[in-house]
Amino acid sequence: MPKKIGIIDLGSNSVRLVIFEVKKNGAFRLIDDINDPIRLMENMIYNKFLNDLAMHRAIKTIKLYKKLCNAYEINSNRIIGVATAAVRTAENQEHFLRLLANSTGINFKVLSGKEESLYVHKAISNSIDINQGIIVDIGGGSTEIIKFKDKSIKNYACLPIGSVFATEKFLDKNIIPPHKLNDLDKYINKLLSASDWLFEETNPVLIGIGGVIRNLGKIHRKHVDYPINQTHNYQMSIENFHCVYNTLKGTDLETRKNIEGLSKNRADIIVGGLSILSSIISAISPKKLIISGFGLREGILYNHLFSNTKLNPQEDVLSLSLYSFMNLYGVRQNHAEQVCFLSLSLFDQLKPLHKFSDSERRLIKVASLLHDIGISISYYEHHKHSFYIILNSRLNGLSHREIVLIAAIAASHSDKPFNAEWKSKYSSILLPGDVEICEKLSIFLKLSECLDRSEMGIIKSIECQISDASVKIQTIKDGDAELELSLSNEYSDLFKKYFGKTLNIL
Repeated sequence: MPKKIGIIDLGSNSVRLVIFEVKKNGAFRLIDDINDPIRLMENMIYNKFLNDLAMHRAIKTIKLYKKLCNAYEINSNRIIGVATAAVRTAENQEHFLRLLANSTGINFKVLSGKEESLYVHKAISNSIDINQGIIVDIGGGSTEIIKFKDKSIKNYACLPIGSVFATEKFLDKNIIPPHKLNDLDKYINKLLSASDWLFEETNPVLIGIGGVIRNLGKIHRKHVDYPINQTHNYQMSIENFHCVYNTLKGTDLETRKNIEGLSKNRADIIVGGLSILSSIISAISPKKLIISGFGLREGILYNHLFSNTKLNPQEDVLSLSLYSFMNLYGVRQNHAEQVCFLSLSLFDQLKPLHKFSDSERRLIKVASLLHDIGISISYYEHHKHSFYIILNSRLNGLSHREIVLIAAIAASHSDKPFNAEWKSKYSSILLPGDVEICEKLSIFLKLSECLDRSEMGIIKSIECQISDASVKIQTIKDGDAELELSLSNEYSDLFKKYFGKTLNIL
């Protein structure tokens, strides 16, 4: 049976519990996520001591979280509790941790700024396919800035300011005067000036983490009517960031609460958090902002998985995610790999016809591996289920555009329609020529599915010969492949429609 683990992140603004189901081979999925904005850092006594009311709120919430873990049959030894900036800086830290342990039975580890940065980097390096850049994690009480390259941290800084601290010490929660924002900007710039390495690279990719930044992405997605409700790997231009930020800082609290996409629990602190991001953007001039749905908690999870299961870190972010995804949904691996092998053989040998690149090769590879994933819901209409599952998945290492195309290609392995409106619904994500890419790659998947229709691996390999008027595919068989050949040759007319040549499979 899969095991479950709980991770409790006791932050300066909120305390969050995430519960993951983990198989022995390391495949995992999120099965619960609960968050409570307890504002642990709010109204600290002399800026040094957590106040009794805040500590009581935290303990009460964590006791409830433990009950939820018990309902999932998660024992205390499988609950990982960590605390960040608010507890890290509090002079009554030991007193609070004793109260927590005595009241809940959970021993919380207080993370240093370095440890927090390591976990955050681990989450990004295993979930976003970017070789180098700068990560910014804006919490309630601190901001971690991490420069990375080739899966390694090159430098990091832990700034003693977050969204709650910035709001309490510099801004008003209701109407925010420009001169107060200027004072906050000067303070942040002074903190940034201590990290010379921040200014060494021009136009880096900026990856944003934390509740305030996730909320930024949600506001923008609502504003542009983005067709996918997915936070992870959502990309914004710097101009769009400034558009949202300028709107927020120019409104009063009640108006902010009514902005679509903005959590009411963050309406009073979001300007303080985004002002930190704005100062960092002004300092480093990034080329774009990528918002990550993965952060500290996922970094802790990866650390646990790599230490306690058969899951190993991968150079390829997509492979790690795909491996987990296929295992969780019970994909018939032998058939999936055979269809993938045949699809890639067709792609590679027919490159003179389609002239696609390695980017399109990756699309057909993933789509062929996942084309039958919808069977996990029902065999009937499973191509439609495949479309939905892939589109709403946490497939890491892929852009949202790639996820849409892979979902469409996978669903096209059947002759039945899967979503008549997909081309128009996701047009804002797709690029010119994407529909043609999908249609041509879908033919390779249809043929490959037919060539393993018995799911016995009878077709061992294929050899394609391209002539002026036709394409001949010679199959190398081990057994009777009459069914496979008959079904695949039915696509001769469709093949000619898109490639201009007749098809003969022998």
